[in-house]
Amino acid sequence: MSNEVNADIFKQSFREEAREILVDLESALLELNDNRGDQELVGRVFRGLHTIKGSGAMFGFESMAAFTHNLETAFDEVRNGRLQIGSELIDLTLSALDQIRAMIEETGETAADPAACAEILAKVRSLAGIAERPPEKGKSAAGGSSAETASQATASGSGSGMNSEAGGPVREWTIHFAPGPDFMLNGTNPLLLLRELRQMGGLAVRASMAAIPPLAELDPERCYISWEMMLATAAGLDAIRDVFIFVEDSCELTIEPASMLAGEAAAQVAAAARPAADGAPPTEAELTAQALDDKRAASGGRRNYDKPDNASSLRVPATKLDQFVDLVGELVTVQARLSELAARSEDPEIASVSEEIERLTSSLRENSMTIRMMPIRSTFEKFRRLVHDLARDLGKNVELTIEGAETELDKTVIDQLGDPLMHLIRNSMDHGIEAPDKRDARGKQATASIHLSARHSGASVLIGVSDDGGGIDAEAVRGKAVERGLVAADAQLTEAETFALLFEPGFSTAKQVTDVSGRGVGMDVVRQRVDSLRGTIEVVSKPGEGTSVTLRLPLTLAIIDGLLVSVGEAFFVLPLANILECMELTGEDIERANGKQVANVRGAIVPYICLRQYFSIHTARPEIEQIMVVETEGGRYGFVLDQVLGDCQTVIKNLGRVYRYVQVVSGATILGNGMVALILDPERLAADAVRSASRGTRTLPGTAARPGGGRSDAAPQRAF
Repeated sequence: MSNEVNADIFKQSFREEAREILVDLESALLELNDNRGDQELVGRVFRGLHTIKGSGAMFGFESMAAFTHNLETAFDEVRNGRLQIGSELIDLTLSALDQIRAMIEETGETAADPAACAEILAKVRSLAGIAERPPEKGKSAAGGSSAETASQATASGSGSGMNSEAGGPVREWTIHFAPGPDFMLNGTNPLLLLRELRQMGGLAVRASMAAIPPLAELDPERCYISWEMMLATAAGLDAIRDVFIFVEDSCELTIEPASMLAGEAAAQVAAAARPAADGAPPTEAELTAQALDDKRAASGGRRNYDKPDNASSLRVPATKLDQFVDLVGELVTVQARLSELAARSEDPEIASVSEEIERLTSSLRENSMTIRMMPIRSTFEKFRRLVHDLARDLGKNVELTIEGAETELDKTVIDQLGDPLMHLIRNSMDHGIEAPDKRDARGKQATASIHLSARHSGASVLIGVSDDGGGIDAEAVRGKAVERGLVAADAQLTEAETFALLFEPGFSTAKQVTDVSGRGVGMDVVRQRVDSLRGTIEVVSKPGEGTSVTLRLPLTLAIIDGLLVSVGEAFFVLPLANILECMELTGEDIERANGKQVANVRGAIVPYICLRQYFSIHTARPEIEQIMVVETEGGRYGFVLDQVLGDCQTVIKNLGRVYRYVQVVSGATILGNGMVALILDPERLAADAVRSASRGTRTLPGTAARPGGGRSDAAPQRAF
């Protein structure tokens, strides 16, 4: 039972790594489609396929390994210059990756289409000139029988794209392979490695049993056997080393060249590599292996594996990481309660302990947040395939460019970004990018561009999707909204409010529904997902030049640094990353502004929002109030409040479905005294106040001061 559990764990680990490799393979193939002479990309594809094949065979995915073998062989032909990269090979390989992904996701490998797999393999073999060979008796499609012993591991190399008869000089290599103590614990089978070497040319193998201890000391899960091999092949050192790509860190491996052979000499080496009959004199390969054994014995033998190497990384399930962050969040709340008690207590020892726990909790929180941060590269890269396939289906030439792929944000945010970005890209491809003839008529480049970008902005990250297409027809959007009764015919809408209609459920300006878009569902999905992430959307479009959609998302959804403030008996938290400064507001200041809610901040006019009025808190105003000046996308704004209580580490709690339409509040947190404080969203709060002022429902100037003292007469883009 324990072995079965371990096997499942290793298979799951393989699936996780394989998914990452498949994403990288797709990216490399699409880059190779644009740069067909790039040998580094060819090698990257070959190594990826080799990795999938080798590890798949180790973990029981035999049919997947056999399927991948032909693809690997085709790209080895490319590496050796015997096959040219073309669109057909790229498309076949991409289709093959879809089938491999299906095999990986389904344990029984039933999700893959056998007919499609057979068709792909037939086309790959025809393209690469690979002869199809029937499986040997007693062997599966992926390799030989498990009853085969290492000492019998010999082959002529026929049927492989890397065999010694493929042309070119044949070289002889001596290989020493000694597994480490943990080699077999992860499901690795050394016989599969030897079997793969066999496919490369003539191979002679001798197993050394010298390290096997007495039976009483033998560990059944450890491999004590080492192998000395002589390989005659036309393949190079990198190809041989690729066979051991998964296990090189957990074994002792030496690959040394012996001599260059060609013509008849190659045939002689192949003959010498066949197993010797009983009683026959030792072959040259065996003599070489013995000499290597003697040399190693003289130098101290095998490497000592008793001391395990330190792992550079550790794979942890996401659920465990989420549980860890949740516990850290609870610890932050308890620490806040302790700080509250210590503040009321006059015991210096309790105060000292509270300060130490606060310091440790802060460090733990920062580290836990860092662990959850991941680069957005993998999410961006997977859209290369989407753009490639859509461009082919729609008959358009489109190039995807990526900027800021190393930008890091919370894994929870990254996991929920896939669908919104997919819908935005599909919308750009179908509606934004013009047909080639229209682009030519407008004097544009034949190849259109979609640009994905990411960058940090305070405690947020900005994700951008832009294209150089035809832009959004604001009048058509407005006309469709009037037709559907979303706005009145005489309504005066800003450009931002007009574009916001695109995200209404079922809204679409498409004249016909296609397989890509037109039902008005995708953009609604974008809005709902961004709302759930406490983010905002900004749309900017210029007719004939293109459209840019920017998603502003929080770096993390768990814990933030905030500033605790109060208005009357109500408590609020403002994100610390948005705050610029704090200043006093007196009665004289209000009188000098002639009733306008503006303040003079070192010569710049900054509008402010009185939280007491905004939230209808009916308490007396103090003689001196505080203005908290914050930075938003629309400029600087002030929030008027009673007191600033200090900074705090804030654990964000959702308010529940009842409050899901309250956009100006990001969530709530529990204070040390047990009270609940609302976490305000400055971006949405300022945008809502500006919209309300423009409709005459609040007394706030319609002009927003820009950073640096400049002003703009345009209201900020709508946040939703």
